[in-house]
Amino acid sequence: MSEGVRTIHQKGSRYYVHPETGDLAPSVTSILNMEAKPFLQQWAAGMAAEAAVDDLEVVQRIAARDRQAAVDYLRFAAKRYTKLRADVGSLVHDFFELRLRGEEVPYPHHDVEPYVAHIEAWLDRYQPELLHAEDVAWSREHEYAGSFDFMVKINGKTVLGDLKTSKSVYLSVAAQLAAYAHADDLITVDRKIQPFPKIDAGAVLHVTPAKAEFRPVKIDRAIFDRFLTLRRRFTDDRASDAGIIGRVAWANEAGRLTGTARRAG
Repeated sequence: MSEGVRTIHQKGSRYYVHPETGDLAPSVTSILNMEAKPFLQQWAAGMAAEAAVDDLEVVQRIAARDRQAAVDYLRFAAKRYTKLRADVGSLVHDFFELRLRGEEVPYPHHDVEPYVAHIEAWLDRYQPELLHAEDVAWSREHEYAGSFDFMVKINGKTVLGDLKTSKSVYLSVAAQLAAYAHADDLITVDRKIQPFPKIDAGAVLHVTPAKAEFRPVKIDRAIFDRFLTLRRRFTDDRASDAGIIGRVAWANEAGRLTGTARRAG
């Protein structure tokens, strides 16, 4: 992410702080989180089940000392995996950005090594001309912001791209890139603001230790409208809930009998 644009967290979401006005704009990824992902619940349950089987002896030893600690160990299995993958993904992104900028990285981190050959092969195949990397797209009209991975020239076309190191490429990448492509401003790492360039195409570079794939991604108005639906949902979700549930009008606590109960006794 660009060091030139500060971010803060509020109520579980990330916001960008405009370097000139101080205005806040929710991040594109926070807005995309408004999309229902029912598969995540099943995936998280599967991760907990795998941890229970694979680490059975460990869980039993923890439970013998502290039952709640054993429950938490299983409950956070998915979060531990996500954190590990995010850390590796960040290292791969750093390596990719340095190579895009033409810098040599003679000793990449050992977690990055399985990805190096794929990234080098992509650079050799497409010979991209770097325009921007890890700069910020800012929409004044729709009030959102986000840091995009790369903007390059390939065969004379301006391509806005996202680097993914996850197991699969998900449809949300289209809304993500469309949001960036339809932004008003581009804010560079040194806080210079300029109109966001016209984008000819969106693409995703999917890199895993086993393979790399470069795929086109639709970022047209129809895809952008899907993102705007999530943007409106984000606003509605964070609207004030004051007064929706009023003050307590009546309560009955355990151990305190009502008149009917007393008379029955």
